[in-house]
Amino acid sequence: MKRAHRTAHARIWTILGILLPLAFFTVLALRQTPPADRPAILIEAPAGGANGTEAGQ
Repeated sequence: MKRAHRTAHARIWTILGILLPLAFFTVLALRQTPPADRPAILIEAPAGGANGTEAGQ
């Protein structure tokens, strides 16, 4: 009886050890954020910028 319990315990943890990371990475791979949800990032100021338009007024 002791041996059957250890065997079952080992099998259960082996299955969980394989399935849980697979499920986690599958959820991460399937989760997609649409481009509209991402904020715009200004890499550098545009050439000419707002300086030229304000100075003319």
